[in-house]
Amino acid sequence: MKNFSIQLITLLLLTTFGKAVAQDKKIEDLNFLYVDEKYDKLVDKSIKLMDDATYRKHPMPYLYAAMGLYEISKLPEKYSVGERESDYPKPLKDAEKYIYKYVKAEAKAQKYFDDYEPTMEDYKEFFINIADTANKLGQHLFLVDKPRKAALEYKYAFKAIPNDPVLQLWQGISEIKSMNTVEGEKSARAAMELIDEKFEPSTATAGVISSGMLILEEYFTQIGDMEMAAKAKKMVDVFKKYDPEVLDKKKQEEKKQKAKEKDVVMKKFYSDEDDEDNQDLKKGKVIIDQDAKDADKKLDEIEDDFDN
Repeated sequence: MKNFSIQLITLLLLTTFGKAVAQDKKIEDLNFLYVDEKYDKLVDKSIKLMDDATYRKHPMPYLYAAMGLYEISKLPEKYSVGERESDYPKPLKDAEKYIYKYVKAEAKAQKYFDDYEPTMEDYKEFFINIADTANKLGQHLFLVDKPRKAALEYKYAFKAIPNDPVLQLWQGISEIKSMNTVEGEKSARAAMELIDEKFEPSTATAGVISSGMLILEEYFTQIGDMEMAAKAKKMVDVFKKYDPEVLDKKKQEEKKQKAKEKDVVMKKFYSDEDDEDNQDLKKGKVIIDQDAKDADKKLDEIEDDFDN
């Protein structure tokens, strides 16, 4: 499956190459580094181009950096990843940040590059892969009782892939579980406005809609919002076809146990240093994660860069 995804993206790179980078050999070099699977060199060269005034507003260095980092995140046996002192401490999260930058740059590219043609539609498969990986990591973190880390993962994923409200739904659920109920309800309610009977889910996140709605049905019932609880219940029925075992409590408990057993492997994808999830939590206390605040600040800075 991995080789198929790489081959598919490589084919896209080659077939859309002319319209995306016809004007520039430096962008062309990034393409060949990706095709040659030299992901570390690809990331380094992409980042250097971002520092060049000529390319700062060009979408492709950000996209190539994201693609390189995503591949690096899947190869912890080859690259130094996952620890604070690693070459790539958080490659998936950094990939999501660069996708966000790419989206911002893509929206204004034709203003700065006359011969640039939009490329976003050509990389749908890549975005689905990112959402799929982020969702799997977010689900894992949620199941092993690290809700703040799960919320942050979903937050970055939704910023990068804003057309998938299921990511926002689980951001809200994770925030609620970590006692950040104000932001959690805001995220969950916003997502539920977009998810109805006619909603067509992505293959990356379809399987977690019903389980998320089941959690929200219970939550909204507890706080007395019966209208939202009824909608959540209805959505469980609509989307349980993607997760037939969602109402099987035994199966759900087994899933949680398996996640705990896999945590040693999954830690390669997230940093566990200074983890304070579920420590000294008091009922009703709102936890504001410093990482989350830093993430918001960084994303705001990115947005300001492209708005100027």
